[in-house]
Amino acid sequence: MGEDPALSSTLRSDNFQDLWDRIFEGLIFKMRFDEPLFWILDSADEADPQSLLITNLTKIHALTPIRIFLTSRPIRIPSAPGSLITSCFLTESKTIGDIRLFIQNAIQNALPHDEKLQEEIINQMLEKAEGSFLWVKLALETLQSNWHTQEDIRQSLTEIPTGMEDLYARMLHSVQHQPPRSRFMACRILTWAACSWRPLSIDELRIALEPDFKNFVNLRDTILQICGHFISLNGSKISLIHSTARDFLVSDRPEAPAFVDSQSGHEHLASVCLQHLSTDSWRQVFKAVDDNTGKQRTSLKANRLVLAEKNHPFLGYATCYWAYHISRSGVNSESLFETLNEFLTKHCLSWVEAIALSSNLLYLTRAVKYLKAYTRKRLRYLKCNTSDTLQSLEQPSEDESASFRIWANDLIRIIGKFGSNLVRKPSSIYKLVPPFCPKSSMVGLHYSLIQNKSINVSGLSANAWDDCLASVAVGGDGSASRILASNAYFLSLMSNPGTVVIWHAESFEEVRRLVHDEYVPIMALNKSGEILATAGIDTYRIWDVSSGKEVNRLPTIPYTFTMAIALANNGSELYLGLDDCSVVCIDLGSGLETQRVVLGDPYDPYLACPSAVAFNPDLTKIAMAWRGKTPLIWDINAERNQSPYRCSFSDSTESICAPEFLKWQGDGNSLLILCQDTVVVEWRPDYDEQTTFDHLKCRELTVSQDGNLLLTSDSVGTISLWTFPKLDLIYRLINDNAFIKDLTFSPDGQRFYDSRGSICNVWEPDVLLRPDERDTTDRSSVAESSIVSEPVVTHDESSRSAVTALACDRSDAYYCCGREDGTVIIHDSLSGKKIRKVYTHASTSSVIILSWSSSGKYIVSGDDSGRIISKRLETKEAGKWAVFPVFDLRLDESVQQFLFDSNEQLLLISTSTKDLVWGLKAKRELCRQSWGFRQNRRWIEHPRDSKLLLWIDPDTVRTFEWTALRNSNEPERRKNKSVRPSPPSTPKTPTTPITASCRAGPPASDDSSKRIVQWLDITPDRRYLVYETLPDTGHISSRSTTGLHLEILSTSDLHTECLHPHNFISECMADLEGKVKRLVGTYKDRIMFLDQDYWICTWRIETGLEDIRRHFFLPRDWLNPNTLQMAIVNNKGTFLCPKHGEVGVVRGGMRFGLEPVF
Repeated sequence: MGEDPALSSTLRSDNFQDLWDRIFEGLIFKMRFDEPLFWILDSADEADPQSLLITNLTKIHALTPIRIFLTSRPIRIPSAPGSLITSCFLTESKTIGDIRLFIQNAIQNALPHDEKLQEEIINQMLEKAEGSFLWVKLALETLQSNWHTQEDIRQSLTEIPTGMEDLYARMLHSVQHQPPRSRFMACRILTWAACSWRPLSIDELRIALEPDFKNFVNLRDTILQICGHFISLNGSKISLIHSTARDFLVSDRPEAPAFVDSQSGHEHLASVCLQHLSTDSWRQVFKAVDDNTGKQRTSLKANRLVLAEKNHPFLGYATCYWAYHISRSGVNSESLFETLNEFLTKHCLSWVEAIALSSNLLYLTRAVKYLKAYTRKRLRYLKCNTSDTLQSLEQPSEDESASFRIWANDLIRIIGKFGSNLVRKPSSIYKLVPPFCPKSSMVGLHYSLIQNKSINVSGLSANAWDDCLASVAVGGDGSASRILASNAYFLSLMSNPGTVVIWHAESFEEVRRLVHDEYVPIMALNKSGEILATAGIDTYRIWDVSSGKEVNRLPTIPYTFTMAIALANNGSELYLGLDDCSVVCIDLGSGLETQRVVLGDPYDPYLACPSAVAFNPDLTKIAMAWRGKTPLIWDINAERNQSPYRCSFSDSTESICAPEFLKWQGDGNSLLILCQDTVVVEWRPDYDEQTTFDHLKCRELTVSQDGNLLLTSDSVGTISLWTFPKLDLIYRLINDNAFIKDLTFSPDGQRFYDSRGSICNVWEPDVLLRPDERDTTDRSSVAESSIVSEPVVTHDESSRSAVTALACDRSDAYYCCGREDGTVIIHDSLSGKKIRKVYTHASTSSVIILSWSSSGKYIVSGDDSGRIISKRLETKEAGKWAVFPVFDLRLDESVQQFLFDSNEQLLLISTSTKDLVWGLKAKRELCRQSWGFRQNRRWIEHPRDSKLLLWIDPDTVRTFEWTALRNSNEPERRKNKSVRPSPPSTPKTPTTPITASCRAGPPASDDSSKRIVQWLDITPDRRYLVYETLPDTGHISSRSTTGLHLEILSTSDLHTECLHPHNFISECMADLEGKVKRLVGTYKDRIMFLDQDYWICTWRIETGLEDIRRHFFLPRDWLNPNTLQMAIVNNKGTFLCPKHGEVGVVRGGMRFGLEPVF
């Protein structure tokens, strides 16, 4: 199961509903077992939250019968007529027999021959027990030390109080009346037992007590002697005997304060955890673990931190739960403030490394939530106490406390941008992560300068984190009309070709495409996100998202158009909302229609074809809207001829008569109606109440699954986040040139997605990271917190004019970029500052290809309209440039490749069907060859003769003369494919025999060859030609890397008729291809490539795969397929990659040669 990304993410989640939806509804309830399942759930009242557990238990629909036995203190269990739930309330009279047997068995061995005394003890204990087994257990433990005489036993029985509260008070009295040191020791132990996140082991507790007590002789015996029976020892784990004991210890009583002050207790635990982690020695400990697991090829999913815990048992607890204790601590402790501040500024990175070793980054996410909760409470406290001048002078300022919020923001960005690679290489947190952090971030401020041997990242103007995790493109001319998200994936729908693109939610890579083969206006996921339904004009199709398999296909309902679609009962039923005002339910197992509901009279003019239809979340209601009329709502399962809910309106709600879009709230109790004038009306049909919101000005909207947040976009692309119930603004992402077609939240509400044209963006703003209410004492809601704080307003960096082509000079001093607005600009590569706008294409054209000659003297660019411009450059003093025209021409198709000759006298211009050579000094065209059909080659200058060109396609290498584009006297050379083993999953490309003689005509058209040479380069020592081929998609520049093949040819073989890849290279090429995402360039004697995990790697060709080295990885917000294909490396080893209209420049990365990856 762990191989399924969706399931893996769920198994690591601490969200009960996610686990229930995915594991129980998605798997267990769909399985058929030979016999009924029997579940026993004890202490259901201690579930958190108990109402969610009970609600889900009452809604089970499983293929196998399930019988549930549940015990609890009195709680409310909903019931309905015909319910199969049977409740039995146990009174004292019903438990007295079991308690009698329990006591009798306990005292028979101690008093085997005195039946009269046994009966006396039993009767007295039954009288005082009040039906509580726990009281009996504790009373028997008290008596065990008094089995000496009958008088002792009777005296003890008399002194044992009635009821749990009095018994706890007596136990606490025995603890408090010990010698001071024993009392303090017991208080510390009980504090850990009462406040810890989970039960500690004896070894963990021993380390936790070391700040106060060291060198225990036998800690287990000590606990039993001094803790007054409050502690239960289960194997090596310690815990309180019952949750009521915890309540007693941490609660104030009329006669005395709480024995364990909760806030002070958590403050102590937090300080101990932080002090334990605040040492430089952990880095060496983790290095030893990382080295050991690396040699053993330990699975990255394994918890490698447990290896360190063998010698440091408290490490795991301190790593995972210090922030929980911080959130529960008091906010007026300055010592805790200083401890936390020192930990974050000096030892934070080693803590992140520890979490990465555990392979569970949810601990880091959870810590961020707790840290933010603590910061909010502390800022509120400081604000309330600023009037006390003396106190405000003694305490840190609000700005100092607010730095913790910035730390929280840094940490969540580290997860979002580096998470998966941190798990792969935890030690990279020290040198590979800080350089990519903005300079004004806390990590950038405190750690980037310390690691002076780390890489250097420049060229990006942002001083703070942006909120965009990734931007992906659906490719070609496609446009994403709908977007959905599950825990593991997000899905983009291109309606016109009927294609769904599935992206991984963690790596943002394209997983697969689902082709419906017809126009598809809508799609829907089931509750667990594992089944997808797409509705076309002629068919409905059901897909398994993880595998991409089509699991069902059904014809559409004749003479109708599908307006809404939904999956129910774990994806086994399909609900359809049709334009004839009817609802149809189809069983997907049989393909039969199980329910059809006609909503009202079909001849009613009011019920003409609706403009919008929406099911509520539990598929019990459906809403429909018509232009010029108010919406109606029907109960789907009600009797025929039912009357719908009608929305009354007045002058203040007149907008509701022009509805455009309908969206149900998460609880299904209210409907959001987006009106034509951008007004939003919330309608509660059960009470016929409407609330009008005229300040949103939105054109698209969606609601988070928990119903707390509204996400909107306006007509120019500005995105806003609002909190219910008043719809207060908490976040705004300003854009002024985008048309957003759809929006959606991630299931946990901590991320949102938008689709605009061919681009889908992934956003993770800081304001969405909300604390878990059950885990923090900060009970303020999102809406409440927004009242006391201003909304966050930021600008969408993707609104900058995008870089669409990139080239760099050989001196590593400058780079030149072409943009989507047609400009060509030279930048300083150290600062990223613009030096000179060289020239401009038409503003309606995008520069798609750019080349800069090796001397920097000539530059040439081509746009998507076929226009080509070349200029001659001269550098002046103080970094100034002079620009002179060379030529400006237009072809009937766009350019695929420019190539300067080594003397910079000639320029090759290559399109898909023709090639021409331009004389740079003569400023005229010298020759042209039109091939008549699309070619799949690239060109490179002959490494041994500068007068010749090499034509390289997937199957052949041809030699041409530079000045005439004629075949030279050398024969065509056929690559011997038999030498190179193909990967098992990739069929060998069919080939057409080519003779060795010269051919005067154009190259032959090989329709069976469906590959194209995408990238070509020669190593600096000119010994090898390196290139990649990809399946030919018909696009000028493929963004997909699926099916990538690598080819390496020795230039020493160019004189032979048949080119053979190096024998040793051939043996490892198939394995190498599986690791390469895209070739980037060559550096010294190594090939540089981007691997599947987005590490920049190099490989020395003449060695085996053991010499592949990983150098650094790219943040996730750099993983845009559009920009990655433009990434380049210069001869100095500097890596350049566009990002949000700028160019990131990474220097020094080649200094890091991590261990081989194979």
